[in-house]
Amino acid sequence: MPQSFIESYTLEKRQKLWSNIIERNLAEVLVADCDDGLVGFLCFGQPKTLKGTEVYELSSIYIAPDKIGAGIGQALYNECERMLRVLKAQKVSLWALDSNERALKFYTKQGFTPTGEISKERTNDVVLNDIELAKDLSA
Repeated sequence: MPQSFIESYTLEKRQKLWSNIIERNLAEVLVADCDDGLVGFLCFGQPKTLKGTEVYELSSIYIAPDKIGAGIGQALYNECERMLRVLKAQKVSLWALDSNERALKFYTKQGFTPTGEISKERTNDVVLNDIELAKDLSA
């Protein structure tokens, strides 16, 4: 991800975003913490356009850089999928940058496959290509 995009996403913007999500119960947020404090989170819910269906979206996952590879992302995803199955979700989708090879490998390992949908986002004179991946949970 371009550094200019990361720098434009200020702490104030992130605090406002997460306060809104949590206060309005817009999504489920799973957190991983250890002695070091918060080391990861995963957020999922139903997209506004699909409320009332059995389709959910994994909207964000973050693991502290020094904890990547420690199984935290796997544990968060396992709990997310368990909760989705309890909710009788039929499908879960997500969007990932086409250049984020580590994330794409992780999602593929979980059973996600590309849908063919692509979204281009222009930010600070940089075009970011997001690809949609989905997983069928009906089986």
